[in-house]
Amino acid sequence: MALHRMADLDDWKLEDHDQDIRERPLVDTEGKTLGVIKDLAVDLESKHVVAVVTDIGESYAVEDLDIEPNRVITRQPPISGGTSQGEERSLRGEGYVVRIIQIT
Repeated sequence: MALHRMADLDDWKLEDHDQDIRERPLVDTEGKTLGVIKDLAVDLESKHVVAVVTDIGESYAVEDLDIEPNRVITRQPPISGGTSQGEERSLRGEGYVVRIIQIT
């Protein structure tokens, strides 16, 4: 699965603009701020957002997130990037709810 950053995809947009969680703080389950969501990682083949990217470059799988009106909570450590330590996790499963569409 090749991932692309939404910021680099001029011909694509979120199907539902209300699902745009960029610029929201990302916190862990204890409320500790982990960063601010700056971009969305998308799989163009499935047309789904599969991860978020924070201001320090860490990526978190969408399936591990709980989205609230003013913040996003992650239940798992980052899958890659930034200051994450340990093994990188791979994205798993299906069921992503945030879809993208191509602008014509």
